[in-house]
Formats: sequence, C-alpha cells, structure tokens
Amino acid sequence: MRTILSDHAAASRSELHAIFVPQGGKPKLPAQAPAASCWKADFEDKAGTTMMLRGEAGKRWLLLRLPKLKEVNVEDVRQAAGVARNRAEKLGKSTVSLDLSLLPKDAAFAQAAAEGAGMASYDSGICKSDRKKNGVKKIQIVGAGAAKATKLAVKQGAFGAMANLFARDLQNLPANLLNPKEFARRARKVCSPSPKMQCKVLGERKMEELGMGALLGVSVGSHNEAQLVHMVYKPGRKAKGKIALVGKGLTFDTGGISLKPSGKMEDMKFDMSGAAAVLGVFHALAKGAPCAYEVHGILGCVENMPGGRAQRPGDIVTAMNKMTIEVHNTDAEGRLVLADCLTYTARKIKPDRIYDMATLTGAAIHALGHLHSAVLGTDQKAIDKVLEKSSALGEPCWQLPLNEAYRDLTRGKYADLQNIYNSGEGAGTIAGASFLSFFVDEVPWVHLDIAATAWNGPSRSYMSYGGRGVIARTMLSVLAE
Repeated sequence: MRTILSDHAAASRSELHAIFVPQGGKPKLPAQAPAASCWKADFEDKAGTTMMLRGEAGKRWLLLRLPKLKEVNVEDVRQAAGVARNRAEKLGKSTVSLDLSLLPKDAAFAQAAAEGAGMASYDSGICKSDRKKNGVKKIQIVGAGAAKATKLAVKQGAFGAMANLFARDLQNLPANLLNPKEFARRARKVCSPSPKMQCKVLGERKMEELGMGALLGVSVGSHNEAQLVHMVYKPGRKAKGKIALVGKGLTFDTGGISLKPSGKMEDMKFDMSGAAAVLGVFHALAKGAPCAYEVHGILGCVENMPGGRAQRPGDIVTAMNKMTIEVHNTDAEGRLVLADCLTYTARKIKPDRIYDMATLTGAAIHALGHLHSAVLGTDQKAIDKVLEKSSALGEPCWQLPLNEAYRDLTRGKYADLQNIYNSGEGAGTIAGASFLSFFVDEVPWVHLDIAATAWNGPSRSYMSYGGRGVIARTMLSVLAE
C-alpha cells in the first residue's frame, strides 16, 4: 500500500475521486462529471451524507459531507476517509484519491485522512479460506498543500495505519496458532531485515537464573514455555534518548486455578494486545517510521493455564527485584508477568522512560466503558503527552489517580505484596497500576490499561470487529517527537 501527497485527482476506471465537502460548501467537479442539476437536490447539507456520482467509462466521484468548517475535526476526516476507502474497494478501484481542497490546509487533516483510509477495509477473518483481498493499492491525499509538515504528517499517518493493522493481525490469531514461542518468532522476523534492529529471546531457564519468579509462576501450568522478548531499535545517528515499551503478552488467559467463566472465554486470545501494540510499533519502525530515540521493546509472552502444576491462590512467589508476592487470585496474572518485565527493563536497560501497555483489568470497563483507555504513572509530563496524542488519534485515554494511599492497599499480610486488593476495596484498575509501581525502581513510568478498548469500542468506518490495534498509533506518535 502506497500513501502519497498528490496535486491532482482524476476519476477513472481505476481511481475513485472522493471529495470532502463541509456543510455549506460546494464541490468543484470537472466538466466530465454529471452536472450539478442532476444531483444537487439529493446531496443533503447534513454531516455524514454521501453521494456517488457516475460518469462515463467507469468514472466515479464520491461526495462526503462533513460538519461546518469551524466544527470539522480530525476524527470527522478520519471517518470520511475510511468511508471512501471502503467504497473504493467495493467498486474494485486500485486508487482512492481523498480531496481535501475544501478544508483548511492543516497537516493534521492530511494525517487523519491517511490513517482512516489506511486502516479501513480490514477483514478480521484472518483464518477464513475466503478472506477478503483488498484491491486498493494507492491512497492519494489531494488538495492538502505541499508543506513539509504536511508531507511528514501523511507519512506518519501511513506508518500509524501500518502499525495498527499489524497489531490487529496478531490479536485476531487464535491461541493454538499464536503461542509464546510463535510470538517470539514473529518478533525476530520483524527485526531481522532491519540493520537498525536487534532481537533476543529469553527462555524459562534464563528467566529462572534472573529470578523472575512472578512471571514463571504464571507460566508453570502451561505446556507452552514462556518467552521474554527483548527488541532494540537504534536510529542511524545519536539517539535523542532511550525509551522502553513493555507489552503484556498473555497469548491465552484461562484465569488459571481461579478459572474464568466459560462465556466469552474465547476472547482471552486478546490478552496479548499490549504486546501486539508494541510489536506493531516495531514493525512500523522496521519499515522506516521516523524515530530519533533508542527504543527497547519488552514482550512478556506467557500462557495462563490450569493443571496439576499450576499456581494456586495463596502461593507466594519471589519477583526479580526480590519482593515477595501473595497470589490471592491467579486471574490477576498480567501484573505478575509485567512485574518481572518492568524490573528487567528498569535494571538491565535503564531507560529514560518506560511505557507499559496491557489488557490488565476488567475494572477498566466499569471505570471508563469502552470509550477510553486508562492511563496512570509517575511521569506527569509523559502522561500529558499520551493524553494529547491519543485524543488526536481517535484512541483517547483518561488519567486515573495513583498515590501512596492506593499503593499501601497492595501490601500483603504474609509477603511484601498481594496481587489484588482485599475484597471491598474496589478501584481495580488503580490496584493493578499500584502493584506495578513497585517494580519500576525510580524510572519515570506510564502505564496504559487497554482492557476496555483492545477489542471493544464504537463502530467506525476504519475499525471492524475483533482486535482494534489500540495504542500502537499513539506510541508511534510519541516516538516521532
């Protein structure tokens, strides 16, 4: 898929010319298009209205009505671009041209158009024998100007869509095809072609040597060996700083001995969505996404299964940082995996900042519904940047509090910590973050709980059912600063 800036569009048998028309605006069409008298009365001046104009020799113009110029925002453009891409696919076009000439010359609009069209028409049926093959090979952004900022924005939008789609492909795979070792293999495959990347994988023996008892306690009930993936991206010049992205990679989560209800348990293949987002970012970096930082990606790839060897409620494990943990609920396993991943990151990598992303708590749904991901942490400046970026990209986050009073509720009776709050304390999402805060040492840290948004959320023209690749675009944008 190519996404480019262009100075013209020409509807043809192979190209759909989509024109974004704000309320009150009048589209400018070439002489070969149907006369306005034929369609003007039917093209309502209402946001969301669309009209397909048919010319000779397969020529097609798609009119998309947006809100008034003073009201139109990047999500309006992103949605309209997704609609245009979907219509181009149905018409069998190989090119879709997104004409923004009636909108202000704003780089953010150009980026949103590239994102919406790039992410649209994705088929989540990844294992279907008749999975849809897309015909659109080129996306053109027309009428947005040729400023340097606009060119960079279009590239960023294309790379963001690339990261999102890669993450969604991973999310939608079933656990029998994507186990921890397969996840690690795919990480190696992402990194191997790029001279700027390296990848190493730690098996359970090496993790045991490092004292990762929290992570290994989750894995002990599974026949599939856990893998800790450590990817490194280095820019071709002096790095601006060192950033670590840590992803929870539970390729399947039964809940362990604290078994989940059977209803919708099949969705627990999505419990690796944090790791999918991180690998999506690295996929985009490998393809040339701009980044001036040295970036480390840590994936804790584990399976949580019941069985004769499985961890029991009441067991006490010792984490890599030597803290002991009472396991009150084996279904609060993600924080145990991340605990050792975070300690490894803080002590072995020593980054300037850590971002972790995880489908950590179902409580995030009670707190925020499916409209926002939760963000907590110790670096307010970095949190503010995530809030800004995620909102602009259509995957918004909301900050929840984290302080010593909440951290104290995590302390255990028989060990240093317990992996859930006592019954009745509530604040489940904050409880997960409070627990993790004991494993980052003094490194500035941002925690993203995407459990509510990873595979559920509002229907959009560019977002089908299944995995949504959430937060990959946000993190890629953070790294582009």
